[in-house]
Amino acid sequence: MLNREREMEIITILEGTNGFVTVKRLCDMLFASESSIRRDLKSLEARGLIKRSYGGATLKTNNSSIVTFNNRTRQNIRAKQMIAAKAAAMIKDGDIVFLDQSSTSFYLANELVNRKSLTVVTNNIEIMMRLSNSAVKIISSGGYLSDENRNCLIGGDAQATFGKVFANVMFFSVKAISEDGTVTDCSREEIIVREAMFKNAEKKVLLCDSSKFGERAAYKQCDLADVDCLISEEDSVAYFAAFKDKLELL
Repeated sequence: MLNREREMEIITILEGTNGFVTVKRLCDMLFASESSIRRDLKSLEARGLIKRSYGGATLKTNNSSIVTFNNRTRQNIRAKQMIAAKAAAMIKDGDIVFLDQSSTSFYLANELVNRKSLTVVTNNIEIMMRLSNSAVKIISSGGYLSDENRNCLIGGDAQATFGKVFANVMFFSVKAISEDGTVTDCSREEIIVREAMFKNAEKKVLLCDSSKFGERAAYKQCDLADVDCLISEEDSVAYFAAFKDKLELL
């Protein structure tokens, strides 16, 4: 198979697999070597068709659009697991923790199922269900179910709940972080709920896999300098060196 034919096949596979596929799966499906697939991915990225990420590739999409929660949980899985493990190590017994509606926060919840003496406050329905059989105390934000993001509770009631609880640490994720440190997302309603979390969290931790670096979405959440820690699966210091004196980079 010629390189250009294989590249077209890669795009077709991505379109049929929720927008993300691993290098290994591409090798298996296209009977190609890992080095060949990586060259193809590099070429497709240079043409603006895909974005390479940890262990695979993602279709280049409009950062103003909302990807369903189910699809997001299937993207960059290994990266999110690595981020979640780092984040869980920061949580101490007795902590009150804010978790937002993101898929990366859901992976963090997976790390907490065997923990005790924790209180989790969240607007993510899937997180509530994941922790429902654990010893973790769960507080639902309340609010109404987002039309665009069906795992997410939003609105005034959700904001009010976070406004009445003081957390030791808040974990959240977004769609993009630009090179100048602008943190952005694609849902204004979700941003407003996070703003309520920001006001009452002692420590603010941004969970963000490297596929989101250098990107920008429709709405500004905050500046990178407004958070206390950025956790990624890769060395974020190299990318955000200008901020290394302003926040912890893990």
